[in-house]
Amino acid sequence: MAKLEKSAKNGTMKPGMFLQFIKASYKNEVSRLRDELETKRLDLEAKCQTLQEALEELEESRNRYAALYDFAPVGYVTLDYKGCIQEINLTGASLIGLEKSRLIGLPMCVFVVKSDMKLFLDHLRRCRLANGKVITELSLAAKSGSPVQVQLLSVPHISAGGDTFQYKTVITDITERKLSYLDRLNLVGEMAAGIGHEIRNPMTTVRGFLQLYREKDALTQYKGSFDLMIDELDQANSVITEFISLARNKMVDLKIKNLNKILENLFPLIQEDAMVLNVNINMQMEDIPELCLDEKDISQLILNLVRNGIEAMASGGNLTIRTYADSQEVVLSVQDQGSGIEPGMIEKIGTPFFTTKDYGTGLGLAVCYSIAARHNAVINVETSPAGTTFFVRFKR
Repeated sequence: MAKLEKSAKNGTMKPGMFLQFIKASYKNEVSRLRDELETKRLDLEAKCQTLQEALEELEESRNRYAALYDFAPVGYVTLDYKGCIQEINLTGASLIGLEKSRLIGLPMCVFVVKSDMKLFLDHLRRCRLANGKVITELSLAAKSGSPVQVQLLSVPHISAGGDTFQYKTVITDITERKLSYLDRLNLVGEMAAGIGHEIRNPMTTVRGFLQLYREKDALTQYKGSFDLMIDELDQANSVITEFISLARNKMVDLKIKNLNKILENLFPLIQEDAMVLNVNINMQMEDIPELCLDEKDISQLILNLVRNGIEAMASGGNLTIRTYADSQEVVLSVQDQGSGIEPGMIEKIGTPFFTTKDYGTGLGLAVCYSIAARHNAVINVETSPAGTTFFVRFKR
């Protein structure tokens, strides 16, 4: 082959030799191309195998994600800007009581109990305006029959192109939690009622002797100490009183009352509390029907909610107290402009002795929930970085 190439270069190649040269060159080129093709084929097969393994792994990951998404312990739902369901997992669909395929495109509000409709719409509005997470407790009108108490946690989501607005919402069933919570609250209250007098009796005796000794001339120099001890006993007695208020079977003096009238009577006291921390009080009272209420209990509930709201805000904030009729309910709402409640804290709200304050007994909200239960009322919470609203819903 080398001689043929040399002859071809020198121009001394005979015609027969030239044909032999062409055939040999063609054969070598074909062999080279065959080897190159085989190499590329093997390389392509290796790449296809790698791609197939990647696809299988991706499919497995997708299936795992789909299973985690669908069978998560909470419901996941994506709503469009109108509040219509675009996507929902199996857990969310089961809470509503319909198949996933039948829910797509339907307005979420049709599955909210009528009395909580305004609460749901306000939830979406606050989520859109606050541009952050908003938490609301309300009831869904499940197809199974009885309403399901849920907690909605929504965040706004805008597509990469900026042309699509959505609400990403987590739905948590809190029905059992609410029921078990009320049972625990009642148990704590009954225990308190059972031992309350056992504690109060010796306290009353001690307080009486302190008052007696305080008036003796020989002990005048200790009058300040006696006053301090009496004040501390009175504070302990007030804690016991609140503790006993947790009992669901506590006697209530129900009479026909107007919630607006109770608020009007409390307004001077509320205003005084607000002035101390430089907070503005905004009262919005609509015409509402009268209810069967224990005025003393309801006054305590209102003051507890108002004081919590006042203490949650910085100086100069606004606290809004509203009353209005909504379907078959009368609603009392207390809205502050604080920084909101952390999601992890929502579940603990109303638990006896739980507090985020540096001071206090942690019984204020627990008492509110107990009072509401005795009045067949429900307390809902809506919170976001823009503030928190407590809704107390009384059946007419």
